[in-house]
Amino acid sequence: MTGAVYYPVTQVISRTSNSKTNTYTRSTTRASKTQDLTVHLLTDDGDGTLGPFGTVNYVGKTVNVRLVDLSSKTEGYKSDYENASVFETVTVTGSGPGGGSSSQKGGEYDDVSVSEEVLAGSTVSVTYATTLASTTNETTIFTPEGVTIDLVPYTADYIVPGSVRFTWMGHVFEDYEGVLIRDRDLGAGQPGFDAGTVNYEAGVAVVTDWVVDGDVEDFVLESCWTVRHNWTTASVFMRTQAAPVAPSGFVMNLSDAEGNNMVVNADGDGYLTGIGVRGRIEYQTGVVEMQFGEFVEDSSLTDAEKAEWWYDAGDVGEVEVGKIWKPHPVDPTTLRYNSVTWFYLPIDAALLGVDPVRLPSDGRVPIFRPGGFAVVGNTGKITDTVSNSDVIDCGRTRLSRIKVIGDDGVEITTGYTEDLEAGTVTFTDVSGYSQPVTIEHRIEDMVVVSDVQINGTLGFTRQLTHDYPSPGSYVSSALVSADLRSRVSLLFDQASWDGTTWSDTQSGSAATGTYNDLLYPIEVTNIGAVTERWALRFTSSSAFQIIGEHVGVIGTGSINSETAPINPATSEPYFVIDEAGWGTGWATGNVVRFNTVGALYPFWMVRTVQQGAEGDGDYQFSILLRGDVDKP
Repeated sequence: MTGAVYYPVTQVISRTSNSKTNTYTRSTTRASKTQDLTVHLLTDDGDGTLGPFGTVNYVGKTVNVRLVDLSSKTEGYKSDYENASVFETVTVTGSGPGGGSSSQKGGEYDDVSVSEEVLAGSTVSVTYATTLASTTNETTIFTPEGVTIDLVPYTADYIVPGSVRFTWMGHVFEDYEGVLIRDRDLGAGQPGFDAGTVNYEAGVAVVTDWVVDGDVEDFVLESCWTVRHNWTTASVFMRTQAAPVAPSGFVMNLSDAEGNNMVVNADGDGYLTGIGVRGRIEYQTGVVEMQFGEFVEDSSLTDAEKAEWWYDAGDVGEVEVGKIWKPHPVDPTTLRYNSVTWFYLPIDAALLGVDPVRLPSDGRVPIFRPGGFAVVGNTGKITDTVSNSDVIDCGRTRLSRIKVIGDDGVEITTGYTEDLEAGTVTFTDVSGYSQPVTIEHRIEDMVVVSDVQINGTLGFTRQLTHDYPSPGSYVSSALVSADLRSRVSLLFDQASWDGTTWSDTQSGSAATGTYNDLLYPIEVTNIGAVTERWALRFTSSSAFQIIGEHVGVIGTGSINSETAPINPATSEPYFVIDEAGWGTGWATGNVVRFNTVGALYPFWMVRTVQQGAEGDGDYQFSILLRGDVDKP
C-alpha cells in the first residue's frame, strides 16, 4: 500500500457528464485540535484519466486513485525546555529578547512532516453512467404545483365570494363559487377554463392552469371586495329557553368557520355526540356546555402549531394518552337548536285524592334521596323436577327469602323447608306439585343512600355484602317506620247506634251493661290485628253482630263464649274478647265501639299514566314487608 487504493464500483445513479476534461477539487475542514478532514472530488475526462491522481478501468469497473500526499510540513511544538546558555543570555544577563532564536519563545519549535491518511472510517463514493446500446427517447409529463397568489396581503378580512377579478400575463381570471375561471367570454361563447381555486377565508388564490404569455410579474388585481371576519369561537355555553329538557330531546345545527355544517345530538345521559364536538347538557336546568375540535397526537403537531395560543405542553395526555385537544372554530351566529321540554299541568286534588300543596310543582316525588334507604336485590331461579328428600342448593348463602312456584304458575307454600343461611331447600312432600317447579331465591342488602346523581348513579354509606350480577339486579325504594305494635286505641259503649256513623266519641247515652276491659282487656296480635273501627251491635241480651267500618259484617258473637273472628289474610284472629268481661244488663240495640291499630305501616300507592300513545301493558311490582324483632 503506497497510497494507491482500489475500490470496486458498486453504486450506480443516473447522472451523466459530457465533459472531456477531468477536474479535481479539494477542501479541508478542521475537525478537532489534532485532526483535519479533507474532501477530494475527482471527475474523469471520459478517456479513463483522473489527471495525476489515477485512472479508470471502464471494462474492469475499477478505479485507481492516489490521494495521499507525503510532502506536507507544518510548524509544530517540540519541547518546553530551553538551552541554559540561551536562557542565561536572554533572561538573566539582561541581553533582552531578540536575535530571532526560536528558543526565545519559551520552548523549542520545529517543522514537522505530515501526511494525509485514508482511515478505515473514510467514505468513498463513486458515481458513473453506463453506455446505452442505442438512442432512447422518453417523454415525461410534468404537472407543476399551483401558483399561490396572496390577493389581500394587508388585511385578514374575508374575501366576498364573486368579487375577485385579476389579470395575469395578459389573461383574465375570475372567481365563481370558489373556482377560478380563466378567459371567460360568454358573449363570444367561451365558458372559460377551470384554472384554480380561491380560499375566501385565507384571502389567497391558487392558480393551477395558466398560459405563459408575457412577463410573469405582469399582475393586476382589478376587483376584490372584503368584509370583516365573523366572530368565531371554539367553546359554547348556553341555556335552553325552557327546562327541564326531555332526555335525548336536544339537537343543534351550526356551521364551522369554513362553512361546513355540524350536527350535535344528546344521548340519554346528557352527553353531546357529533363529529368534532364534546360536551354535556344538564336536562333539569337546560344548561349546555360544549367544545369544538378534536384530540390530536402531540407528535403530529408542527412547531408552528405548538406555538399557537391553545397549545399547552402540560395538557398533553391529560384526557387521552399522548394527545391534546385542538380547538376548531365555529360561527356562533349560525347556531340553531331544537329541544323537547316538559311542562306540568296543575294537579286536581279531587282527582288525585290528596292535597298536593306539599308535593313538588311537577307532582313528582324522588324515589331516592341522600339519607334515605334503598334495598339492593337480585332474584335467581332454578327450575327442576323434585322428589321427596331432595335438597336443592341455590348456590348462594344468606338468602333473604325463597319462593317455590309450580309449573302451573301457582305458588307452593307447603311440602318443603328452607335454610336461608345455607341457601338450601329440602323437599319433604311433593305430592300434588305441578312439576317441574321453579325455586326463586333472593339476596338483598338494605343500605343508606349517601349520594344521588342525575345519571342514575347511587352512592351508599357502606359496602354491599353480596355480589350482584348485572343485568338482573335492581335497587328498590324503602319506606322506614318506627317500632310498630298492634293495640286497642279506643273502647266505649252506647245505648243505640244508627249503623252508619263511625264516631270516636259516645253518641247519646251509655248502655246499661259495660265491658270490663280493666280485668279482661281485648287482646290483639301483630299478625292478626288490622287498623279498623269495630262495632259489636247486640241482637239480643247476649248475642251480637261483629261489624267493621271497612270489612263490614264478618260474623257473630256471644257474651257467653270467647269472641275471636279470624283474619283470612293471616288465619289469625283480628282480636280476642274474653267472655268473663261482659257481665249483665245488655239489651237489643246496645253497641260496644272500639278501635284496633295494626302493626302495619300505612302508605299510599298511586299509579299514574302519562299522556301519549299506548305502550307496553306488561307492568308489575312487588311490595315486601321487612321487619326486625327485638331480642332480649
